[in-house]
Parts: sequence; C-alpha cells; structure tokens
Amino acid sequence: MNAVKLYSVIGCLLIGLSSALAAEDGPDVGAHSPSQCAADAIREFSGSDGAFLAAGLLKKSFKKDDLATLLEYPTNTIVVLSLTAPQLRAAFERSVSLYPEPSEIFLQISGFEVTFRKNGTPNNRIVSITVNGSKLEETKSYSIAMPSSLAHGGLGYFKIWENAKTVKTFDKTTIEQVLQGKKASDTSPRWLPVA
Repeated sequence: MNAVKLYSVIGCLLIGLSSALAAEDGPDVGAHSPSQCAADAIREFSGSDGAFLAAGLLKKSFKKDDLATLLEYPTNTIVVLSLTAPQLRAAFERSVSLYPEPSEIFLQISGFEVTFRKNGTPNNRIVSITVNGSKLEETKSYSIAMPSSLAHGGLGYFKIWENAKTVKTFDKTTIEQVLQGKKASDTSPRWLPVA
C-alpha cells in the first residue's frame, strides 16, 4: 500500500472514530435522551415523583417515532414503589458501579439529576441528587414508577428495594401501551459525571 492510500485509510478511520465519540451513549452507559423520554412518559402516566428504566430492559436500536420499540419486554406492566432517600442513593450507586463500562444495571431516570464521580470508590460515587429540582430529603420517601420486572427486583435491585412498599400497580396497562407512538426528543443529561 502506498503512502497516499495509507494516509487516506488512516484519515477515514479517524473521522469514523470522532463520529463515534460524538454520538450519544447507549442506554447502558450514560444519559440517553430516548430512554429518558420513555422514563418521562412512564412517570407522567403514573403520576409518580420519578421513574426508572434499567438498560437491561431496553434495546440499543429503535424507531425514534415510537418509543415502544425501545422495550425488550413490552408486556411488563408499571409498578410504583415508595423508596426512601437511602434506597434511592443505593440504587444510583448500583447504577454507576461499573461506569464507564456498559452495564445492564444502568438506570435511565426521570424526575432526578444525579451528579457522580466518574472514578469514585464503590458506594461513594454519588455526589448530589435532586428530585424535581429540589435537593433529596433524607427523611422523605418518593414514589418511583418502573417496569414490573425491575420492581420485583430484577437485575439485582432486590437487594435495594425488596422491602419497599408498593404504592400503585397498573396491571391492565403494559409499558408498550404507554409508550406506543411517543417520539424521542433531545433531553438534557440527568446523569452528570464529574472528575
């Protein structure tokens, strides 16, 4: 291969790499606008303080004009749990425990902004949590909507909310029905990594 062709190949590889780096992360490693939109729709439907969608329940490819196509398990129903501030903090710690590696336990969130240390020590990564614009109150419980499989402790979250009180169940409505025809849009990141 001559030098001109070699430089051309290297240039294409660098352009491809920079495009890949500029693309938004998938739902399993950071804030992901389509998944946040889906969490917003679930939160709005349930009337809860917040909503969680775990990456292990989401597809990486989907149709932007139909958020229901994000779902790995569209027949999950919606369950709302009452979670304490320590349970929420533990869930967020678990969510970023493998960051920056992709992980099915990573939570896409609605109603929260969570600042965390990218290189923090285990169980000491979360810096701050706001709920609907206000600081998380340590003595308060919050209603959190999520897919039924996650509410029942899927992906290891049983360690955190096995004794949580169920506030509401929507047994006759699937997540697919809630998200059907809803479009993805850009949202500001709710996971905010710091050094």
